[in-house]
Amino acid sequence: MKSKITIATLVAVIAFFVLLFVSFEKIGNEESAKVTKAPKLRVGFVLLSDTADNGWNETHYKGIRAACDSLSVQASLTIDIPEVREPLFKAVNDMIADSLKIIVLTSYSYPILIKDVIEAHPEVTFYGINWEYSAPNYKAYFARIYQARYLAGIVAGAMTKTNHVGYVAAMKNIQVYRGLNAFILGVQSVNPKARVYVRWTNSWNEGETEIENANKLIDSSGIDVIGFHQDRAYIIEVAEKRGLYCIGNHVENNRFSPKMLSSIAINWGIIYKDFIQDYIQKKDNENMDYWIGLEKGAVGLSFYSSEVPDSVKALVNDAAQKIKDGYNIFSGKIVDSEGKVHSEEGETIGDEILRGDMEWLVKGAIEP
Repeated sequence: MKSKITIATLVAVIAFFVLLFVSFEKIGNEESAKVTKAPKLRVGFVLLSDTADNGWNETHYKGIRAACDSLSVQASLTIDIPEVREPLFKAVNDMIADSLKIIVLTSYSYPILIKDVIEAHPEVTFYGINWEYSAPNYKAYFARIYQARYLAGIVAGAMTKTNHVGYVAAMKNIQVYRGLNAFILGVQSVNPKARVYVRWTNSWNEGETEIENANKLIDSSGIDVIGFHQDRAYIIEVAEKRGLYCIGNHVENNRFSPKMLSSIAINWGIIYKDFIQDYIQKKDNENMDYWIGLEKGAVGLSFYSSEVPDSVKALVNDAAQKIKDGYNIFSGKIVDSEGKVHSEEGETIGDEILRGDMEWLVKGAIEP
């Protein structure tokens, strides 16, 4: 009898623990399911043009994809939104209505055009590539692309035979002036005799205007190398037809023209990953200092044509290393085209000026 009670008790104990184990396993599976079903962070991106434009927007899209995939974040894209108030207003308000809490504005004038929307929605964090605007829920970000334009200027200055280099620029804003000045300083660093001839289109993406201005530079200035700050590849096509060397803008290789010596490039994936990760980790960046350059591999030249000799590549590599080591290319005596001194020997132009007060051209720029 004693033996039967003991066996029965043992069976009961075993049954209890089996039941307990099954219960814990069920609870664990339910908790695991909850974690699995937790919604991904959704990030809204507003882009100026389509994502296969062989230029600015395509490089943005590739960076967005790389950053969001690496962070398991869902990207919500709205494309073909011009720098015009009404379509931008609607696109952003649609994102807010869709419960997006982080919205990235990828074109220069976007934040200014909808600052009332930004300020009316403190629950949403906005990021934009413009330091001329500020709000508690707005953070600026950009690449130090001027560093890459300086390197491109070295290539142009070393490769020109006429000492006349052309440049087709978009908007007369601080971003474009900063990059153009860096390009000119790069040209002058290896070829002090060279002059850079500049024409403005006042648009990011107007093919006929860009082609017209490029041809006018070629016809009037005797240039044999041309660079540009525009979204698409129209200038490259003109250079190919007219037999000039050119410097690309956000182009991965020289499939468009063997005369394209190189191209400036931005790795947006590095930049987007940087600030989206900070957002996820709830890190505050009150100084809005997401301005990343050669030191993190966010900017550079994407390739070299076979026409570029090793000696020129060495000049670029030396300059790039110098910048990585802390050199500010806006250093030493810098005078603008009207004779005003902006920096003396032993001085540098700091980030505050580079971001907010550069609407002039350095000496050596000619606007025919």
